[in-house]
Amino acid sequence: MKRMIKACLVAAATATIALTVHGAGAQDKMKFGYINKMGDHPWFVREVKGAKDKAAELGVDLLVQDVQFDANLAVTTFDTYVGDGVKGIAVVVPDRSLGPVVADKAKAAKIGLIAVDDDIAFADGTPVAYVGMNALNIGKQVGTEIARIAKAEGWDKDLSKVRVGSIEDQKADTCMRRNKGAEEALVAAIPEIKSRIISIPYDNTMVNSIDVVSTTLTANPDAEKWIFFSCNDDGVLGGVRATENAGMKPENVIGIGIDGSRSCEAFGAGKPSGFRGTMWLDSAKHGAAAIQALYDKATGKEMQKDYFQDATLISGENFAKFKDTLGCKS
Repeated sequence: MKRMIKACLVAAATATIALTVHGAGAQDKMKFGYINKMGDHPWFVREVKGAKDKAAELGVDLLVQDVQFDANLAVTTFDTYVGDGVKGIAVVVPDRSLGPVVADKAKAAKIGLIAVDDDIAFADGTPVAYVGMNALNIGKQVGTEIARIAKAEGWDKDLSKVRVGSIEDQKADTCMRRNKGAEEALVAAIPEIKSRIISIPYDNTMVNSIDVVSTTLTANPDAEKWIFFSCNDDGVLGGVRATENAGMKPENVIGIGIDGSRSCEAFGAGKPSGFRGTMWLDSAKHGAAAIQALYDKATGKEMQKDYFQDATLISGENFAKFKDTLGCKS
C-alpha cells in the first residue's frame, strides 16, 4: 500500500511539473510587433495579412498597429511593443526621419528590427535590415516598359506634343529612387525625351495625384500625349484619372505603376485605359518575409542586409491570371 501511495504521489508530482512547464511555455510564446501606415490601403491590408499568416505558421504572437502618417504614434507604439516584451519589430515608417529613432531604440532594447517597404538607417548611417523592392531596379523596369510601349505606338517619332509626368513623393527616398530608375531607363531608350520630363510633387495618395496632375495639365495646354510614372499605383492612376477628367483618350496616355494595389480598379472593368500596367509586388510576401526574418534572428540565425522581392508586370492583357490572387471582386 505504501508503495502504491508513493507511486501515486510521484505521478502526481510529475504531472504537476509537466503542467507547470507547459504553462510556462504558453506564457513564453514568442511575440513580435508590426507597425504599418495607411492601414486601409489595399497594399497594406494584404501586407499585414501576409505577416499574420506567417506568424500563425511559425506559432508566434503578432501585435499589429496602423499608425497612418502619425510619427508620434509610431514611436509610442514602438515603445509599447518593447514594454510588452516582443523579440523583434517590423516597421513601415510613416516618415523616414524616424529611422534613427526606432533603430537606436531597438538596439538599446536588444531586439530584432526590420524595415518594410521604406528603408531606414541608424544614426551613424548603418542600414537597418530591409524587406521590399530594389527601388532603382524596379523603376528601371517601369521605364523600360514605358519605352517599349511608346516605341511600339510611334510616340518616339515626334515628341513635340509629348510630356512626361514624374509624380514624386519627394519626402520618401525610396520613392525618388523608383522615379530615378524609371527616368534613367526611359531616357536611355529615348534620349530626346529627357527635355519633356516634368517633376510633379504629390503626397503619396491618389486624390492628391489627381489634383496636382490636373494643375499640370492646365499649365501645359500644348501637350497632347502624356506619360506617367511614380513610386506607386496611386500616383500613376491619379495621373490617368486627371487626364480622363480632362477628356483625353486612353490611347494618348501611357502610365505604368508600381505595387499592383490598384490593378482591380484599373483593369477590372475591361475597358481601355491610360493605366497600361503595373509592376506588381505581392505585399503579402513582404509581410511574411519580415516576420520570417525576425523569427530567424530570434532563434539564432544571422539577419540578411536585404530581402528583395521580385516584381511581375500586370496589364490588361494578363490581368485575368492574377484576379483571384489579388482578391478582386467580380
